Amino acid sequence: LKPFSPDETSTYVDIQSLIRIRYPLDHRLMNPTGLTSMISDMDFLSKASEVIMPLRAELFLFCAAVAAYFLLFANRVPRTRKSSPKSMKKSPRLDDGQDETQMSKVDSMDASQLQEALSSAFELGDNRKVLRCWAALKHLDQDAPSSVSLSHVVESMQRMKQDRVLIMREIKAFLKRCQPEAAVSLANDLLESLGHRLDTELMEKVSEALAGLNLELDKRSYEIFLSAYFHTRNFAEVSRIVSEMVSKQVPLSIQALVVVVKTALRQGNFSEASESFRQLKLRWNLAAASPSSAPRNIVAQLVELACKEQKLDRFVHDLEGVPLSDDVLMAMFSESTRQKDPCLALAVEQLARSQMPQKPLPEAMCVLLVRCLAGDRSKVEAIFEEVSSSDKEMSQDLTLSFMSSCQLTGNVSLAKLLYKRSSKLVPVLVAFVRYFIDCGQFEEACDIYEEHLAPLQSKKGDEASKSFFVDPRLERSVMNAALRCGRSSLAKNFLDSSPSDVAKHITMIRNSAAAGNLPGAISVFESLQASGVELNSIVYNTVIDACVECHDLKTAEEWMKITRAAGMTDVVSYNTMIKAHLHNDHFSKARALIEEMKGEGLRPNRVTFNELINAVVTRREARGINIWDIVAEMQDAGVTPNQVTCSILLKNLHARSDPRAITKTMDLITSMEEPMDEVLLSSVVEACVRIGKPDLLSQKLKQLKDDKNVVINGSHTFGSLIKAYGHARDIDNVWKCWKDMRSRHIRPTSITLGCMVEAVVSNGDTEGAYELIHQMKDDAQCCEALNSVIYCSVLKGFTREKKLDRAFSVYGEMKKMRVDLSVVTYNTLIDVCARCGRMEHVPEILEDMKAQGVKPSVITFSTMLKGHCQQGDIHTGFTILEQMKKETNLKPDEIMYNSLLDGCAQSNLLEEGMHLLARMQDEGVKPSNFTLSILVKLMSRARKLDQAFSLVAELATKYGFSPNIHVYTNLVQACVSNKQLSRGLSTLQEMIRQRVQPESRTYAILIRGSLSVGLYEQASELLRAALGLRGAPAHLSEASAQVAQMDPSVVNEALTGLVERGVGEEIAAPLLGDIHQFRPNIRLDAAVQRRIMSGHMGGSRGKLPQANGYMQQRPMKGRGKGASY
Repeated sequence: LKPFSPDETSTYVDIQSLIRIRYPLDHRLMNPTGLTSMISDMDFLSKASEVIMPLRAELFLFCAAVAAYFLLFANRVPRTRKSSPKSMKKSPRLDDGQDETQMSKVDSMDASQLQEALSSAFELGDNRKVLRCWAALKHLDQDAPSSVSLSHVVESMQRMKQDRVLIMREIKAFLKRCQPEAAVSLANDLLESLGHRLDTELMEKVSEALAGLNLELDKRSYEIFLSAYFHTRNFAEVSRIVSEMVSKQVPLSIQALVVVVKTALRQGNFSEASESFRQLKLRWNLAAASPSSAPRNIVAQLVELACKEQKLDRFVHDLEGVPLSDDVLMAMFSESTRQKDPCLALAVEQLARSQMPQKPLPEAMCVLLVRCLAGDRSKVEAIFEEVSSSDKEMSQDLTLSFMSSCQLTGNVSLAKLLYKRSSKLVPVLVAFVRYFIDCGQFEEACDIYEEHLAPLQSKKGDEASKSFFVDPRLERSVMNAALRCGRSSLAKNFLDSSPSDVAKHITMIRNSAAAGNLPGAISVFESLQASGVELNSIVYNTVIDACVECHDLKTAEEWMKITRAAGMTDVVSYNTMIKAHLHNDHFSKARALIEEMKGEGLRPNRVTFNELINAVVTRREARGINIWDIVAEMQDAGVTPNQVTCSILLKNLHARSDPRAITKTMDLITSMEEPMDEVLLSSVVEACVRIGKPDLLSQKLKQLKDDKNVVINGSHTFGSLIKAYGHARDIDNVWKCWKDMRSRHIRPTSITLGCMVEAVVSNGDTEGAYELIHQMKDDAQCCEALNSVIYCSVLKGFTREKKLDRAFSVYGEMKKMRVDLSVVTYNTLIDVCARCGRMEHVPEILEDMKAQGVKPSVITFSTMLKGHCQQGDIHTGFTILEQMKKETNLKPDEIMYNSLLDGCAQSNLLEEGMHLLARMQDEGVKPSNFTLSILVKLMSRARKLDQAFSLVAELATKYGFSPNIHVYTNLVQACVSNKQLSRGLSTLQEMIRQRVQPESRTYAILIRGSLSVGLYEQASELLRAALGLRGAPAHLSEASAQVAQMDPSVVNEALTGLVERGVGEEIAAPLLGDIHQFRPNIRLDAAVQRRIMSGHMGGSRGKLPQANGYMQQRPMKGRGKGASY
């Protein structure tokens, strides 16, 4: 420091004295250097004060806020929230101090305490603590405890996202420390846990680890693997496991054999399924267990497969001693009836009687048994005596079955006894009248008519009691019978009768608009404007949006002008108005706004173009505009399509879309700059499903599967993929998606589970879908996803398969589980009763509906009506229609009227059918092509061919639609049935002129008709036209005359008919050669070919029929054993 001058020294002394007086205790005042330091400090404080003083207000507020916070909250103890069961499972996050405390507690535990702590932590979902306990157990200087739950440790490691290699290292190290028996037992517990989660990959790694430790899998291990592979539908691995068990002489347990049988059933391998079932029966006998310990549905599936493979006769004896449901027995009786095999029917009868000793067979079984044994007079009489032993009145079906046997065998005496025991329903009485007339028993026929049918006929004019409609053919028959037996009065009665859907202000504006209060929204804006606040475009846009939301387009246009005058218009303003105009189908005004926007120097953005594209897809006025012109305009404007654009374009795709539009949409998605997200992926697969092209769906699914950039984490996306694979009939990938989702611990939602169940059901595995529901029911995390819709999918599956018992067992489970029962559930149950012909269960179902408070719908009444009409009970059908109109406000739809019309057609009730048609039109229900098809059938049976053609022309013109293939085919059938084959051929030509492509049935009718009247060349020409072969008539040589997918059975039937009529060599042989040469894809029956060639070879051995009709020499084979073809 520079030394002080005298004046400075004097000043220094004065300052020093002053400071000593102010700060007497400061040691720095004792020397000059200290004093200099203190002066520097004062200098610093002065400068600090200069900085702080301008900020004193802010600092004061800060300190006040801190003081207020401590005053209000510093001493308050936080309330402990009551933890729910679910939150108890979530482990609390520990701070460092708690963590160290917990670690010290874990380190101080012994083995048993650690095991208990590990189990408790797993139950609470504290995966970190589980792993701490596991680490502590590993450091114990003793053998690995055999009671530790290795599965809990592995699952916690998986949930903590541990690497699979690390998990396997831990498993191997632990198993090495265990005794061999304990190691296998612990490994089995782990395998069982992994099997429940379908993690077969880790299961295989555990198996390899056991092999590396020279430990072999035991019987329980193999059972776990079998179950896991079966539930993932990996049937190849199931077969491998079974082969390995056999080679290692590990016995197959009952559970394992059940899995083997199920696997064979899923693969359609009847031989393996039946052999495994025999082993299963043997195990039951050895274990002294009841066969009922196995699921009964396995037996039902075995019988179903045996019927499908036509091997029921070989399998029926294997079912002895096995409990069988009525549905299974009915299926076997139905199969024996279908095959017309009396021996098989007798074997099934014996099996059925062993199931119900000392009890007669149910009527439904007797119906099928009588139908199959109709030609065995003595056996039918024995069944009749057994049925007659009860006082119960015979049902309509059973009576008609006995009647069929009486017609076949001429057993009039049985028919008379049957009449006394049968119910007096109209269809039954009509059948008796016709039978006795055909047998010449005119008195009996007239007696029945006068006693029972005539009183009903006399009430015909009374709408309230309309009970019976006379069939014109029956009327003529009874009248003739009355004349022949001298009952002229009855005959005279017939002759006399005559058949009949700024920020606060902005929020206030939006709230007013949401409430529909547009004046209130505008007043909020005006108050904001009056306050003098500077307004921005957001405020104006909010008012425009409020006008649009309140559907006041005129006011919105006025506010658009106000906004433009204020210079506040932007892209959002125009987009709002464009959306409003598009919503009101003003596409031209929306287009004008876009041009106006461009004139003001504003560029349309993605929202603008996406609104336009969406309008083309959804709005009626824009339907004629080419959507791809807008996409091109969007790209020309430098706006690239995004995921929303692609989703809208995908929404536009359906089954009738132009293939070029489908290709362009898929190419646009591929070239899109943005990565595909889960939403777009779902849209892609759902669009492919709607398009209905399996090849495209499979191709796109393969591309998505190979695209590693698309990561699926949502349950909804998995549901879309499962649904798509289900439509593509790719059941393996359906189960693969499900396994992938479950192994990644993604909980399925109700929609995802519904998609999975529906996919499995639609691929013919209803039992597998039902098993999946039971698995989800037993899973605590997934059971909440089960709902009525999911159960109804299985219910509908059993309905389509006509499995009444299984459908009602599902319904019983739904009631037991307290699942919400909707009208869809009850409609499905009524439908299964209708399909199975068991309408006697319907009253019980209706009572359940009433008890549950479920009101029937039109579909409910329509399904009941259809079921009764299918059984020939047209009277009950009309009663249901009148009941619906009287008791409800529902109106009958086209389906109900069509069902009744079909019933009239079956019963030949022409006038009643025409009366019903008039009533249908009067009530405003428009007929469809389906209605026309039924009407043609009705006219045909009444021999009114001209009226059939005129009715088709009249209704098609009146309601503006063109007859379809089904109408034309029924017209052709009517022509042939009425002996007017030439008119049927003319109808075929008219079809082709109207560009209606014939189907196999159309040609089959004409070919049969030609063969029946000896027009063999014409039959051959018709078959050539159907197959597109040369030699067809000129008027049938167009491509539109060819059948797209020809039914091989029609071809085989035609060839057989030609051979049976002695024209095999001249007509059938050249036709066969042409089919082989030009249509090799047609599957021809080998027996038919042999019959043609056997007759053909008689004239020229070793020669083949050629396309040109000439014979070509072929080298002979063998030594006189015949030529080979």
